[in-house]
Parts: sequence; C-alpha cells; structure tokens
Amino acid sequence: MDKPNGLIKHWNKFAYNNAPSETTSFSPFFANKGYHPNITVYPEWDLASAWAHEFTTDLDELHQHLKSNMLEAQKRYQGPADHRCAALPPFKIGDKKLAEKYLGPYEIIAQPGTLSYTLCLPDNFRAVHPVFHISMLEPATPNPFPDQTIPPPLAIVIDEEEDNYEIDEILDSKVDRRRKCKLQYLVKWMGYEGTGQDSNWVLATEVNTSELIEDFHRLYPTKPGPLSAL
Repeated sequence: MDKPNGLIKHWNKFAYNNAPSETTSFSPFFANKGYHPNITVYPEWDLASAWAHEFTTDLDELHQHLKSNMLEAQKRYQGPADHRCAALPPFKIGDKKLAEKYLGPYEIIAQPGTLSYTLCLPDNFRAVHPVFHISMLEPATPNPFPDQTIPPPLAIVIDEEEDNYEIDEILDSKVDRRRKCKLQYLVKWMGYEGTGQDSNWVLATEVNTSELIEDFHRLYPTKPGPLSAL
C-alpha cells in the first residue's frame, strides 16, 4: 500500500470526481457508481497519533479547498459562456417567420419540441419535412415599405452544380420543330409576379414536377404532351 504522502497526487482527481457537476448536479463518481464513497474525516477525534490527527485535518482542509476552487472555476466559465449565447426568438404558434435570405413567411402551426416548430408549407413543398429547428427560422416583421419593388427570389440550390426555381403552374405546351421536335412548356415562376420575368418557355426535361405536368394535361388533353414529341 502507498504511504499517505504518495496518495497526495491522486487527491485532486478524486475530489473532482466526487464533486457535483454544474450541468448534471451529480458527481462523476455518483453517475458511474450510483453512490458516493464515504470520505468523511473527523479532525476533532482524539487520535492516538499526533501525525494521524494532523494528516486528517490537512486532508479535510484540502478537500474543502479543492471543492471551493472548482466552484469558482465553474462560475468564471459560466459567465462568458452565457454572454455568448443569444436570446432565443420569442416564437409562438400563429406567428410567421421571414428573413431576407429565407423563404416565407409561413405560419407556425405547432411546437413539437422546445427548439423546433412545425410550419404550414405550400403544396409545392410536399417533399420538405415541415418541422424546423429554431436556428433555421427568423421572425417575420411588417414591411415598412409596402410599395417597394421586391426582387425575384433566388434559385433554390438542390446540389452544388445546378440551380432550381419553383414553378407555380404550367400555362401552355408546344413542340418546337426547330429544335428537333422537342416538347416545351410555358411555365409561370413562383415569386416573380409583376417583374416581367414571371413566365417563359422551357424544355420539358427541365420541368422537375410531374404533378404539375399531369394537372396541365388533365385540364388540356389536346395540348402537346410527352407522346406528341415522339
């Protein structure tokens, strides 16, 4: 067995593992074992050895000193950490969120978690999961300049090599004989109303929404479609 003086190097580690954490309120020792070791010393006891009495007194003072130092260190770290944390936006159900680089505004219809919200998304976002972390949302504010010209929305980046724009509806179709009889659709772009760039002809291969194509040909069965271009 080590002599008492040889155990001094382990006391710091032991005191740390036996001190409650600021985060969990439990000590690492208790978290692993489910109990605390009995390390109580009684300096006031009348010990036969003067050295033993001095040793227990020093050990008790050391434990108290180490615990005090760790609490002070936790307070020092906690202050700067709290200052770096921004306050959470005060979202509530019924609010709308919007930021200049964000889509929206979309109404919040539920709060499934402390830091997540469910949005009421339009039909063209069927493939998008409607629950978002709070870090992805911004509150919508009233437009202070209602008469200003709002620029068209940017493309939605699906991958790094290709930009994709949202199609609101398909207006017409044709087979371009000058382009090897390729089928084209006249599409209306979402968010471009009043810009003069709200619609144009695109190749059928560039229309990435089969539902809108089916809806268009259901309404206009005589219009050129995929079979017409064969």
